[in-house]
Amino acid sequence: MRHQQIKRIVDGAKTAILFIHGIIGTPDQFNDLIPLVRKDISIYNILLDGHGKGVRDFSETSMKKWEAQVKRAVKELALNHERIIIVGHSMGTLFAIEQATECEKVEELFLMNVPISIFVKPRMLLTTVKVYFNKVTPDDKIATAAEKSYGICDRRNVFLYLGWIPRYLELFSKIRKTRKILPKLSVRCNAFQSSKDEMVAKSSIKYLIRHSEMTVNELKNSGHYYYQEDDLNFVKNKFIDMIERIPSDNEF
Repeated sequence: MRHQQIKRIVDGAKTAILFIHGIIGTPDQFNDLIPLVRKDISIYNILLDGHGKGVRDFSETSMKKWEAQVKRAVKELALNHERIIIVGHSMGTLFAIEQATECEKVEELFLMNVPISIFVKPRMLLTTVKVYFNKVTPDDKIATAAEKSYGICDRRNVFLYLGWIPRYLELFSKIRKTRKILPKLSVRCNAFQSSKDEMVAKSSIKYLIRHSEMTVNELKNSGHYYYQEDDLNFVKNKFIDMIERIPSDNEF
């Protein structure tokens, strides 16, 4: 069943990884990374409020609810683990950055397509139309990836989507706030920015590279949802490197 959160708390585990998807996204976005996590590490792949349901449900949620939900998840993991790693995609990276500045147990961030600056390209609008009208063809890798990453159940009444406007206004406000707290980051951060991203402006990289703890990797052939095979393998290998740096329980 799609759009289900995964929560695997390992008894005695000292490390937990929290995965946070983006706006109108789904925990399924991390399906390529979850299997790479060792069995001695706890996993919490969260489903944000209003996602995995209908258009109206998304309209009735809010940024405040998402912030509170993420904060609760971090607090819960901090009670029984010595360290927390946060993996985020798009909007999820904003929550990750915020929590890294607030919770001392957050030791590392793995960030995918950080939206510090937004520029919506025509291709994104075209992809949205294809997904909305169910016109995605198997050979259209970009639209197929977007469709798989879409965490809202279909509703064809276009007027219901007007309720989404406040959510995106809240997102833009969150982006502005994140720019201000970026200098407070003091944990290791690995960011992956897609050169062909349909929504995140390339200027986001300029904000990120200013900070000494931030390593920025450019994915030359990928978009916001679509990761070309070589780029995806690069991300997966970097994720494995991160996992291998985590001491196993018998090494403490």
